Amino acid sequence: LSQFVISHAHAQSTSPSPARPDKIMTLDELRACMMLNRANETAAAEITQEQQNFVRDQAVVKFDQAEMTRTTDENRARLASLTAERDAMSAIVSELESRALTMKTDDEKAAHEADRVKLIEKNRQHQQSVESFNAAQQVQRGRVDALNARIDAINGRNKTINDRVEPQQKQVIAWKEQCGSRRFREEDEISIKKELAAVK
Repeated sequence: LSQFVISHAHAQSTSPSPARPDKIMTLDELRACMMLNRANETAAAEITQEQQNFVRDQAVVKFDQAEMTRTTDENRARLASLTAERDAMSAIVSELESRALTMKTDDEKAAHEADRVKLIEKNRQHQQSVESFNAAQQVQRGRVDALNARIDAINGRNKTINDRVEPQQKQVIAWKEQCGSRRFREEDEISIKKELAAVK
């Protein structure tokens, strides 16, 4: 079976840094900073949720993988049993053939015929078991293929999540550089919050 890509990065968000004395932001500058911060927080929340979903789905697939391994081991043991049964019947065939060469009495011939009939029935049952085993193996192969497809998909999701983390972290850094230490008017912030609330 395929193996998992276990590691994954974590998204980060941030709050405004303490202001330092410098030029007060204009209304447009503050609006841009607040929108960037909101976008960063939204992206961080989405990435975190995707990471949590990934961990959840990964656990399910790992459980299914363990179950698949258990079933494969059981099938391997079943195959060994069927092989041993086949070999035992082959030995009986050889023994019956040897006995047939030395039979003289009616009792010996009757016993030989009874053993031959028993072997025919045993072989019929064995063939049924082999057919059942082969059908189960076919189902198992389909389940393995489906599980491997799920593993590939979940590894692809993990890469997609990781590919989003670095750009989002760069956006957080950009917000810190552009906005984190800038002063602004409280009334401007209140006004912009109302604007942003209206377009949610």
